[in-house]
Parts: sequence; C-alpha cells; structure tokens
Amino acid sequence: MTLEKTRENVETDVISLTIPASMQFVRLVRIGAASLARRRGLPVRFIDDLRLAVDETFSMLLDDRDHEGSVDVTFEIDDRELLVSSIQKLADGAIPTDADRVQQFEVVLADLVDRFEADADRGVVQFSKKLV
Repeated sequence: MTLEKTRENVETDVISLTIPASMQFVRLVRIGAASLARRRGLPVRFIDDLRLAVDETFSMLLDDRDHEGSVDVTFEIDDRELLVSSIQKLADGAIPTDADRVQQFEVVLADLVDRFEADADRGVVQFSKKLV
C-alpha cells in the first residue's frame, strides 16, 4: 500500500521521525506537520486539519493506548502536496482494529485530507493534502 506522489520529478523534502508507540509522543508528529505547513505559509484551517488527521491516524494505529515498540513517520513535502506516512513497529505486531474504528477514521479523514489509505492489519496509514 503506497499513496503515490501526484507529481513526479519535483524536488521533495523528506523528513523522517520515529517515536515510541505512546499517545504522549503524538504531539511531536502534530508539531512536525504543523511546522511544515507554517513554513509554507499555509492558513490556520489547513494546519488544524493536519493536526486532526494526525490525531485520528494515531488513534487508529495505537488504539488510544501505549504499546511496546515505535511508529515510523515520514513527511514528504513539495510545492504542491504534503504526504504523511505512519507505520507501526510494535513488539507484538499490528494492533487488531475493529470495523467501527476504521469506519470512524475513514469518515473523519475524508473531510480533512485529499487522499488517504489505511491498512489496519499491517499498521500502516498514509494521507496527503494538497498545498494549493
């Protein structure tokens, strides 16, 4: 599962972050996404949507609990789009996610971002938001 960048052959900044699989560290991911958007001069509404998308992503990935292991997060940003990829690296494998949580995630993200994919069985979530 991979969301492809919408444009090829453009200069893309890639920032990678690994955090403990704990909800207390999600703030670092929110701050990272917000900082990238601010550097591009994007409006507060855009930044708020990113923060909420990160919260929903980690709510699904970590089931709102702390776990042994980590989550790898990658931000890819160019002049048109921000792509955020999050992958669980948990000691006990991917967390089983119930259908209601997946449905809630899909409904909320549909209003916040332009594209998203989630593979709960593998513990992978990706979403992108156009900058223009």
